[in-house]
Order: sequence, then structure tokens, then C-alpha cells
Amino acid sequence: MKDTFKINLLKNKSLTYMLPIIGIEVNFDYYQFLLNSYISFEDGDDIFCVMYEWSSDPGFLKYEGTIMSHPLYLGHADFGEKVVYKFKLTHFMKRARGLFVTGDIKDFSDSNKKAILDYIKKRGFNNFSRIKKILDKEDSVKSDPPKIELETVSKQVSKLIINTDDAF
Repeated sequence: MKDTFKINLLKNKSLTYMLPIIGIEVNFDYYQFLLNSYISFEDGDDIFCVMYEWSSDPGFLKYEGTIMSHPLYLGHADFGEKVVYKFKLTHFMKRARGLFVTGDIKDFSDSNKKAILDYIKKRGFNNFSRIKKILDKEDSVKSDPPKIELETVSKQVSKLIINTDDAF
């Protein structure tokens, strides 16, 4: 019997702010299968994660091989039809992560801000102008720090255990 998992797919801020920064190094693609991203796999780690709906599509399988051979790739975790790919962070990524966690995204580097805005525009987000203001040091629009629970894979996934011994 296959393990069954309950996954809370709640939108979080790393999908908007951190994915494009990590994407400077790791060429993320197949957004139609991308479910979410996270700044931690478990409490206290510095592992960036992306969750995809797994697909047997030949293009996706080739893409999966590409990201799994990336130098920053650490491993993956399977949760039924969902898979989480884990990546270590470079020094510059860790710096951005630290600013992100404290809500100081106005202090992101210009290259990180450009990556975010390019990503938002390319993906057709309807809140482009708001995000641009949030990133602008001269603008008063702010964003609250992320909720770490929503940014941690282990807090969003639980294994369902079905005890069939006492079924009747």
C-alpha cells in the first residue's frame, strides 16, 4: 500500500520573493506543475525547496534530471504524487533569505529585485505594481515578514496512517 499524505498547499511569500532569487542560479521551469516553494524543509535549516506535482511527461522528466544534476541540488522527498526538490543556498542566497525572513525585502540587492520583477512580469502576476512598490526603498508600501510555518515543508505535510487492524 502506498503512503498517503495530507499537504496544505497554502500560498506563501517565498513563491513571489525567493523563487526568482534562487532562480538566478537554478533554472526553474514547468510552472504548470509547480505547486509551491519553501525557505526550509524542516525547522532551522537553510534549504530552499520547490514542490511540484510529479509528471511522467517526457519534457518534465528531462527537466527533473536537469535540476537534480544542478550543483546546488541536495535531494528530494516524495509525498505521493507530489515531489519536493531541495537546494542548498549560496552565501548571497542566504543573505537574501535572512532579509526575507525579517521582512526587510526593501534591502534586497538590485539584481535580486530585478529577478523578482522580471519573474512577476513574465508570469503575468496581476499585483506587479504593488510588488514593485514593496521592493522600492523610497515607497512606503510594505509587506509583513513571512509566516515561517507556511514557509517550512515539514509543517505543511503530514503522513496519514490508516490502521486496518481494528477496521471492524
